[in-house]
Amino acid sequence: MGDPVTLRDEDVGRIGDYVKPWLREVVGEMVPHLERGDFGNQLLERLIRIEEELKAQRALMDERFGFMADRFAAVDKRFEDVIGQMNARFEAVDKRFEDVIGQMNARFETVDRRFEESRAHTDSRFTTLTWMIGVGFAVITSLTTLFALLA
Repeated sequence: MGDPVTLRDEDVGRIGDYVKPWLREVVGEMVPHLERGDFGNQLLERLIRIEEELKAQRALMDERFGFMADRFAAVDKRFEDVIGQMNARFEAVDKRFEDVIGQMNARFETVDRRFEESRAHTDSRFTTLTWMIGVGFAVITSLTTLFALLA
């Protein structure tokens, strides 16, 4: 290999002037739309198509979000219905407990009344027995004393 070639500015300018006419032709073959000069128009058309597609995508997304909002509303309504049913069931259970508590209170009152009646009856019998024992001791003591004095 040889020494690298050093070029002066004049040489580079002459080479550029020589290559310029063929450079447009080579680029035109590689990128044909540049030859016609409508590259800007094509870019503008592509941008317009992209904007239209974005608008269509946005509309589609809005529509799908609307469907999702409707589905969420339906799910919310179902949850509200289920919660309403659960509340009704809890209220029914609460009513049953209140009924059972009322029945139990009535039974306890009946038992309390029976105990009071039994206590009253027992108290009256105990009082009668106490008096009879007292009268019996008094009679026995009196008879014992009377027999002791007479004998």
